[in-house]
Amino acid sequence: MGYGSGTHRLIPSMTYQCDPQVAKVIREAGPSALVVDLGAGGRRVAPHVKTVDFDQYPGTDHVVDLTSEETPFEGGSVDLVICTGVFEHITDPDALTREAHRMLRTGGTFHVEMPFMQVYHEDPIDERRLTVPGLRRYLNARGFVVEREGAHIGPTVALLGMIIAYVNLLLYAPNLPAKILCNGTLLVLSWVLLPLKYLDRFVGKRVRAHELAFGIYATARKR
Repeated sequence: MGYGSGTHRLIPSMTYQCDPQVAKVIREAGPSALVVDLGAGGRRVAPHVKTVDFDQYPGTDHVVDLTSEETPFEGGSVDLVICTGVFEHITDPDALTREAHRMLRTGGTFHVEMPFMQVYHEDPIDERRLTVPGLRRYLNARGFVVEREGAHIGPTVALLGMIIAYVNLLLYAPNLPAKILCNGTLLVLSWVLLPLKYLDRFVGKRVRAHELAFGIYATARKR
């Protein structure tokens, strides 16, 4: 977003999960389940989770291009596939979905999280957004049955992210004085707005929160 590298480290994260889902699906799968995190990005959400990414991060177990290659897991062998913050960053989500379907056992769980009202962000590309009904229809049409869906990062986080991005859009310029002004303003603004994200403890649980949510999810079973 144009932040200087030093200032960026001082800007607090506005992300707050009002309804965390990843720990829930891992707990529901059980301690002996084979769990695979597609597009893990170097994280390991639980010690027994197998991680897959297109790049070799320190915590990556298997390096796989999920748009063109199969993972090393046998078909029908996996109990739970997690895919968070990935669908918007790949050119062919259908290929990833087919691979998740292939590796999952019948009745296995596919958990997907993706942004809705999040601002444009390259990693290394930013391709798409889906609504909650859109994600449900997408998965239902590809061999899954969605059992749980909604917003896991709420509308307040989305609003705060938009405000910060808008101020950055207005103030940012490549010259040094403008960068100093922009980064200084964003630093102060972020710390002032930070406590407001916790409003999603209440707002994020409302029935229609997904219509303005920062991030959405769907938990589906393989038919």
